[in-house]
Amino acid sequence: MISIVTSGLPTLLLLAAAFWMRPRRGGTPRPSNASATALLLVAWAVAIVGFNPAVQDAADAVTRDLAKLVSNALMLGASLAVVGWLLALNYEPQQAKAKLRPRLLMLAAVTAVMAVAFFLTPEDRRWSSPFTNANWGQAPATLHVYTLAYVAFMGHATYDALAQTWRRSTKTAWRVHRLGLKATAAGCFFVLLYLLYKVVNTVGSLANIELFPGGPRCTTLVTPYRCAFSFTAPLTGVLLITAGLTVPAMLWPLAKKRLSRWERQTADALLPLWQDITAVCPDVVLRTFGGSAEPDLVLHRRVVEMADGILTLDEYRSRAVQAAAARAVAEAGHTGTEAEAIVEAAVVAGAIQAARWGARPQADPAPQTGGDAAREGDLREEAVWLRSVAEQYVSSEIVHRTSASHQPPALDDAA
Repeated sequence: MISIVTSGLPTLLLLAAAFWMRPRRGGTPRPSNASATALLLVAWAVAIVGFNPAVQDAADAVTRDLAKLVSNALMLGASLAVVGWLLALNYEPQQAKAKLRPRLLMLAAVTAVMAVAFFLTPEDRRWSSPFTNANWGQAPATLHVYTLAYVAFMGHATYDALAQTWRRSTKTAWRVHRLGLKATAAGCFFVLLYLLYKVVNTVGSLANIELFPGGPRCTTLVTPYRCAFSFTAPLTGVLLITAGLTVPAMLWPLAKKRLSRWERQTADALLPLWQDITAVCPDVVLRTFGGSAEPDLVLHRRVVEMADGILTLDEYRSRAVQAAAARAVAEAGHTGTEAEAIVEAAVVAGAIQAARWGARPQADPAPQTGGDAAREGDLREEAVWLRSVAEQYVSSEIVHRTSASHQPPALDDAA
């Protein structure tokens, strides 16, 4: 099982890295974070390979417990790759490089300390030796220096990743990105659990208390039970962090396509009401653009023009129309946003008719329906609301009936 996980997963990660670095059609440049993402994937692939039993056996054949040094060093490099990836997302390239440079120096220093401590420790006193297994409290000080250096850097990197993840989560509006960041945070939790295990195990051993018994190797993911902390916890952290940082990036094109489809559909739904509003309020129309405009630009302009047009028609908003529509909505049993949209559509329809016929302005115009203050500054919420109004403007019998019964000059008299 362990061999399958530690060989199959790196293969998938390397394939994903190749996918990010592939040439694009038509000379399209790669995304700005493609290199950082590929480096992240490769770093984690190599780190996971370090846990493969065959690799560990080969390393231990050179000298006792060399596999531990190799896997630990690779894990430190992978953790820094996460921090570097997040820095690349949160800062400009020059800023990201400047912030990454001292972290690279710290990694080099910690790795050197670990290597020196490892090779200064006699083979018959290293972790898997019978003496150290039985008398961890009497283990050489160099092993404790090794553990301290490893835990210190990994803890700092994990905190760094959490801080950068939080910084990014406050900036993204994409749900898939937020889910990925939550997975990354969960992965950091498992890494911290692993580091806590390291500290507790060291303290227990110094007190001659064997809290996590078992041989030097794991037979399954949870046996002996210390492997749940020493192997499964960091591996789970690797999986969650890697998935959280890479899967959303791979799903982003699909999310973007879905958003573009929604923007086109919403712009199309707004079209009938937009045409009628701009026909009586031509001054709200912004500079025209060609048919190749992006969906988000089309929707943005249409929402702005409709909102401005509705404000321009404010003096024609009839309270009589609003009251009649509200009564009809209540009798029909409509509630919530649908009811508010029907009433607003009826009032806007009446205002359009009044402006078209040149009716006198209302002495006491009807207020807007639907909590416009709560939507102020939120383009998407405004688009959703205007789409609801536009759909009712086209399809609601209440809107058609109410606006037909309050045509000018009756509209003037209703004020």
